[in-house]
Amino acid sequence: MNNKIYLVCLLLFCYCFSPLQALASDETEELKQVMEDIIEWKKSSIGTTSESNLFNNSFLKNAGDTMGDWYPIAMGRLGYSDDYAAYLAVIEDVVEKRYRTSDKLSDTKSTEWHRISLAILSVGGDPTQIGIDQSGNTINLIQDGTYNRGKTVSLGAQGINGWVWGLITLDSMRYMIPQDSYYSRDAIIKEILCLQLADGGFSFYQDVADADITAMTLQALAPYYNSEQVYRYTQQATGKETIKTVRQVVDEALETLSSLQTAKGDFKSWDTENAESTAQVLVALTALGIDPLTDTRFIKNGKNILDGLYQYKMNDGGFIHAKKYNPENPTSLPDESNSMASEQVLVALASLYRYQNGYRSLYDFRQEQPENIKKQIQLLNDSIKALPKEPTTNQVEELFEQYLAIPITERSYVYAYVKLAEAMEKLSIENTSEPLAKNMGEIIHGSGTVTALFDASTIEKEIIFTIEDVEKVKSLPSFATTEHYVEVTKLLQKLERAENLKDYEDLLQLLQQKKHEIEEIEEEIQALNEKILEELYPFSELSLKDKESVEQIVARFNNLSEYDQQKILSAEDVKKSKTQIANLYRASIISIVLGGFVVCAIIFVIVRVRKRRAQKRNTEEWFDE
Repeated sequence: MNNKIYLVCLLLFCYCFSPLQALASDETEELKQVMEDIIEWKKSSIGTTSESNLFNNSFLKNAGDTMGDWYPIAMGRLGYSDDYAAYLAVIEDVVEKRYRTSDKLSDTKSTEWHRISLAILSVGGDPTQIGIDQSGNTINLIQDGTYNRGKTVSLGAQGINGWVWGLITLDSMRYMIPQDSYYSRDAIIKEILCLQLADGGFSFYQDVADADITAMTLQALAPYYNSEQVYRYTQQATGKETIKTVRQVVDEALETLSSLQTAKGDFKSWDTENAESTAQVLVALTALGIDPLTDTRFIKNGKNILDGLYQYKMNDGGFIHAKKYNPENPTSLPDESNSMASEQVLVALASLYRYQNGYRSLYDFRQEQPENIKKQIQLLNDSIKALPKEPTTNQVEELFEQYLAIPITERSYVYAYVKLAEAMEKLSIENTSEPLAKNMGEIIHGSGTVTALFDASTIEKEIIFTIEDVEKVKSLPSFATTEHYVEVTKLLQKLERAENLKDYEDLLQLLQQKKHEIEEIEEEIQALNEKILEELYPFSELSLKDKESVEQIVARFNNLSEYDQQKILSAEDVKKSKTQIANLYRASIISIVLGGFVVCAIIFVIVRVRKRRAQKRNTEEWFDE
């Protein structure tokens, strides 16, 4: 009885003084401030005021590529106030357009599907239902980019990145995989495990461990750390038949990562210490439930990962890529904040903030855990940590029953499980936990969750087309160009989904018409670029036989707005091509005229010579007579 009272008191003590409960408010505020500073720097870098949304027309032009998707991912995981609906409207339109091409999002890079899917989830969208393809079918990025990717090209066509981000994306909502799919979770996991290097880490080129790739791989494997499933495979680096659990591979990779940390707390890739590699390790540790600020494996010379990361912070709020200039990476200057470095740091700090405050991990976009499940998991974690060095069989069996009572898709949050598993093995207690990979699927469709972490405000659910929106429609020019693409797209989608659509059906038709006009211009730009490549390249070799083609292309080019002309390949050369042809034509005319004069002169000379010869002969004949 006394032992039970002692245990209860100990658990209460652990709960009250756990890292999540005892997190100092000043540390939380500092972390929030650094993240807000990054967002403010990004706004400033694109000419946006602090009071305005980052997701404005200028920013949204990059939706669907690496420059436009990572800030939404980071900010969505923080629930930071911005125009998520605008981003979602534009990204859906971008996906639909790219699905009209043969390559769709990419013919080789499956990570295009993965990044865009995560971005859609981050702003509250559903990547399994994101627009309509040419055949009228709903576009499902999870299906096309992950479990059925192999029907067109291997998920690993671009190397380990495809397998890693494919698994991260599959588990972002714990998606169910249909029985007839090309890949299963187990198949993807095995492909990843095969790529482990002899040194315990992972790399893109399969040579020596790279901090970036190793950290990303750990992020993908994190949900399976508690799995007791054994995988049999051939390790590519060694050619040896291998039998391991995911946990064994992860532990080896963690040991390797620890050895790669520098004395300043940061990490390097390609022989360069940098912010992005350090950020990826921070995400990996939080995904595994490892405190990156206190775990002794990741503290070097008194410096933890956050110390290592903050050394790249600039006074303007952004972060630099590296402190040394690399001529092979000229856009990343050691004294100027860098967009990619800043966005990756923001992603990492969002993961740390979520970990420290008890939210789901960075790439888990499901609704936050119900309070009863969250308390159940936290109490179990604390109970396992409180186990004595020599626990009794009853103590361990009771905790294992509590573990099995946790929903299987939530068991990855029992971060202390490994201690329980080791105690069971020591006491010869059978571990009957189910294989996680085979039971990880929960849903087929579903939208990502946006939880406002910075304040108590909620994300607006009801969509209303406001008077301000109406004024924006009325301010559009009579003839829209691609310059107005973002504005028209987001206004149109907002109106189509607005509760008060019936009040503005006339504006709906107007926006649809302008959208159609813009799409026609986009088609003309694409067709013109193809014609230029086919008929005018290289410009230096244009000749008079190209005169008709040049005149047609230039005429079409001149019909475009000045803004749209900038989207034409070698626009300046196109402008000059008509002059170039005119000069060639003028030169040819001059050559013809000059040639005519020369011919005339020659004829004149010949005639004169002949005439003189004739006169001479006549004279000679006269004297002879």
